[in-house]
Amino acid sequence: MQTKRSVIRNTALSYAGQAYTLLVGILIMPFYLGHMGAEAYGLIGFFSVLQAWLQLLDAGLSPSLVRAVAHRQGSEGLDRYTGRLLRSFEIIFLPLAGFCCVAMYAGSEWIAVHWLNAQQLSTETLVQCIGLMGIVIALRLFSTLYKSGIQGLEQHAWLNIANVIIATLRYFGGLLLVSTISHDPVHFFEFQALVGLIEAVIFAARAYQQMPTPSPLTGFDWDLVKPIIPFAASMSGTAVLWIVLTQIDKVLLSELLPLNEYGYFSLVALITTGIMMLSNPLAQTLLPRLTVLMAEGRRDDMHQLYLAANRFVCTFLFPLAALIALHADEMVFAWSGDRPAADWSRTILPWYSLGSAIMAVSAFQFYLQYAYGRMHLHVWYSIVSALITVPVMFLAIRGYGAYGAAIAWFVLRVVSFAVWPVIVHQRLAPGIHSQWLRDIIRISVMTGVGLAITEPLLRLIANENRISIFLGLAVSGLLTLLIVAASYKPLVMKISVLFSKPSV
Repeated sequence: MQTKRSVIRNTALSYAGQAYTLLVGILIMPFYLGHMGAEAYGLIGFFSVLQAWLQLLDAGLSPSLVRAVAHRQGSEGLDRYTGRLLRSFEIIFLPLAGFCCVAMYAGSEWIAVHWLNAQQLSTETLVQCIGLMGIVIALRLFSTLYKSGIQGLEQHAWLNIANVIIATLRYFGGLLLVSTISHDPVHFFEFQALVGLIEAVIFAARAYQQMPTPSPLTGFDWDLVKPIIPFAASMSGTAVLWIVLTQIDKVLLSELLPLNEYGYFSLVALITTGIMMLSNPLAQTLLPRLTVLMAEGRRDDMHQLYLAANRFVCTFLFPLAALIALHADEMVFAWSGDRPAADWSRTILPWYSLGSAIMAVSAFQFYLQYAYGRMHLHVWYSIVSALITVPVMFLAIRGYGAYGAAIAWFVLRVVSFAVWPVIVHQRLAPGIHSQWLRDIIRISVMTGVGLAITEPLLRLIANENRISIFLGLAVSGLLTLLIVAASYKPLVMKISVLFSKPSV
């Protein structure tokens, strides 16, 4: 019971913190488009792609630190072990961060001239911005490392408070800058570098406090790092393949589309990334807890937690993604106030929205393998997926542009989802697949029912006013969510008991 309360509390804290971070980012980003213009916003979207690819320099060390610290919880010498391990990882990260800065500075002119299709922003501006991107990404590499150690200790309350503070500074500070001080994208990225430095210092201070090194001159400890290398290598390999799966379309389109259209595509990418990120707070608390349960030999409890978490995520993710897909242009217009962006997104966003929800739920098969410490299945899955995805996306984008990318993205996700979960479940936990499949079918069907029932109400509420559109979408989404949740039998039984209980 204590474990269950702990998971619920930590998940609630993570969702509160990351919901704020995600919501603030989603609400603020369209203002950047309005104040800086479509090309500068496209540059911010390109920065997001670069950040995803250069996070590969992490080499799987950050998730390995989470797992190593979680495994050692409650054991003797925890502080000494984690402190020495953190210092060893810091020493590995130093040349990686340096390489990031140098590579971005050296390649900035080529990217500005030969890759990005800018008509209004000067080459000098692009070069300066790209160089600053390298500094921001290097700082975030270290921030991710320190966060991972804190996450492994399951200090989710502190972690999410700190994330809220940083998100407030990053987004509201950036909005204040571009709205009242300067529209220059160079100044925007200089501010992001400053925020990145503050973030790294805050998380480093907490990590040093909770995982102190034996002395300031503590060096690299090969004996501690060596056992982690196989797991880190598998995580790094799968991370490379994961980035290929999720970012190859964004890379190809950044070269193909004019920078202003890439700004519109960045709005679509922000929405769909937000859909996939909605399960991240749960993953932050779920992965350490699944690992601990397996370490304690409580396999059945781990399976039940896995199923409950999957059910919970699908219950709110499927209605959200389906609602966005059904009303894509209305959603973008109500959100951004930019009619050209809404028109451009009309045929692109629906497919990306549905595909992103499927990919977010597909991550649960990775969580199961992570808990078992058996990553070879995920490695092979990622290799095969990448070998299929890259040529398919290349041909789709070259032939049909952004629309081709959207269709290909959705079809690939559906085919993968139809095949992969059953393989993972049969290999690791054969008894859970039937319940998992029933949950998926029930939630999908009830999502369709809910949207069909609430569509007339949405049309009654929404008109050309952005606020009314938001209100109509919110009402439709909330009612659909309630319909889906009410279709879960244990929940219905609890409600039935409450209503049938005799009064006193």
